[in-house]
Amino acid sequence: MMRLADPQYTYDKTLDECHSGITGNNSLKKKLNSNKKNLTDAGDNYSELSRKGELYLIKAINSKKGDDPVVLNDLKKSELMKFYDTYFVPEDKPTRAIYDYLLNSAKEKCPFCGGIGTPRNLDHFLPKSQFPQFSIYPRNLVPSCRDCNMDGNPIGFSETAEDQIIQPYLDDDRFFLEQWIHASYSKGVYDPTPGNFTYFTKPPAHWCDIDKKRVEKHFVEFNIAQRYSTKAAEHLGIALGQLNYFIKKTGVRDDDFIRDFFKSSADAASFPNHWQKGMYQALIDAILLP
Repeated sequence: MMRLADPQYTYDKTLDECHSGITGNNSLKKKLNSNKKNLTDAGDNYSELSRKGELYLIKAINSKKGDDPVVLNDLKKSELMKFYDTYFVPEDKPTRAIYDYLLNSAKEKCPFCGGIGTPRNLDHFLPKSQFPQFSIYPRNLVPSCRDCNMDGNPIGFSETAEDQIIQPYLDDDRFFLEQWIHASYSKGVYDPTPGNFTYFTKPPAHWCDIDKKRVEKHFVEFNIAQRYSTKAAEHLGIALGQLNYFIKKTGVRDDDFIRDFFKSSADAASFPNHWQKGMYQALIDAILLP
């Protein structure tokens, strides 16, 4: 939906900061130090696969509730998760600066829902319970609003290529630079009573089937249709008010002028799949409706 800038903190730097914040547990501190390369190699593999749309190839750990399997070399699941819960999130740890940086990097716009919600915490794109080796990997930590947060929800955990949602840091530019969310309006723009907006996915025809299915998956999982329709409905009164003001002032219905006016508003949307772009495009299509 929305591209996030690549974090300025590398996995290497993050692990160093985490290491410096471990107190009272020399055994874990030594394990982190001896496994640093294993962890950074895992992070490099994560990034490479994600850029190719193949993050699903990383297998989740197979463990039952209460199990504490070894995940990476001699690091156990509980130890990897502790890196996040005990040594990354707390305010008094060096890595808290990284947490705050990542959260603030979204500029109060949740990347999963196109900025509808405001991020309140960091979400693990690959859930830390199934992929604990990425519990403090910056590219796996995505600022998320409460409605989109996936922790405890396996949305981001996919076993097939077409079932993957969009990775804000690493996925292909096409998902962020090309329009695949569109909308329709239920009435003509000159109808005095407000109509309804319906949002839907319509990816470019040249996209492969897997990518088309991926955006549909993302669209459905994050309830974009309803959330965008609600946002557009809130803004509709302003758009129609501007239209009616023009008609009242000029005494004419100039379709070309209205089309250009709505187009300028559509073009002003901050990214191609913003609710505003689809809304004004739908109003343009509705100019010729009765």
